[in-house]
Amino acid sequence: MQALFTLTPSESKRLIGKGIAALPEVQNAKKNGYLLVSRGSTTAYCLEELLGQPIEKNRYAVGQTIKGILCAIQQEDRLKPYTFHKGEVLPVEPGTVIDKLSAGDVLLKGANAIDPFGNLGVLMASANGGTMGQFYMPMKARGLEIIYPVGLEKLIPSVEEAARYGGTLAIGKAIGIPVGMACVSDGRPFTEIDALEALFDVSAVHYASGGWGGAEGCVTIIVEGPDDGVTNCMEFIDGKIKGEPALPAVKGPCKTCFMTHCSFHGRDEAQLPAYLK
Repeated sequence: MQALFTLTPSESKRLIGKGIAALPEVQNAKKNGYLLVSRGSTTAYCLEELLGQPIEKNRYAVGQTIKGILCAIQQEDRLKPYTFHKGEVLPVEPGTVIDKLSAGDVLLKGANAIDPFGNLGVLMASANGGTMGQFYMPMKARGLEIIYPVGLEKLIPSVEEAARYGGTLAIGKAIGIPVGMACVSDGRPFTEIDALEALFDVSAVHYASGGWGGAEGCVTIIVEGPDDGVTNCMEFIDGKIKGEPALPAVKGPCKTCFMTHCSFHGRDEAQLPAYLK
């Protein structure tokens, strides 16, 4: 049997979060080792599912795409990152435990792009590469796993091609924050497709994208499988995923923002375009 449904970006994030939380390797890292959850909108949903309680998801981020620009959340407005160790949440920055990581530990890291070949693109505004600069090489050197939860709304033709462009010093003009992109060709993406196939006895296909009137950024998916598997999947989507509210934007004052290379830095509220007010 086949079945079809459409997911808004926030519904996709919730589905991905539930799929991530159900992965045996993620649960093992959480209970028996270290599970690091980097900040980002999709990883915020993963974190909620792992905690079993709500958080202020729109504040669990640093870089963000809001109001039609690349932006960042100011330090005082961000939630602190979460680090799980043997079933407990540690009140520490993930970077402080890098040297304590061992086999079976996992990092959840969001991405800004994915292509049909499974390459992942991560935008970087920080001069030191942010989370990627801090974790990618140390975890690769140790052979530890980084899982990249990423929605199919972020599908682009080629991350490899896109990553040849950009960079904070290479971009001459930008509306918002100029950034560079890391191309991750050896990462493990985890999309809506992976979540559905991890949770149910179905196969899934990305069928269409886009929409309007509240469906901007949507993905339409077809699932196929045994009648029971498809029925369970559709009941789950209808009962636990559909209706997930969109995240409201968190934007600090441009005048005092720490992103000094943003095109809006230093402007008073009255000087901002209408779409940013």
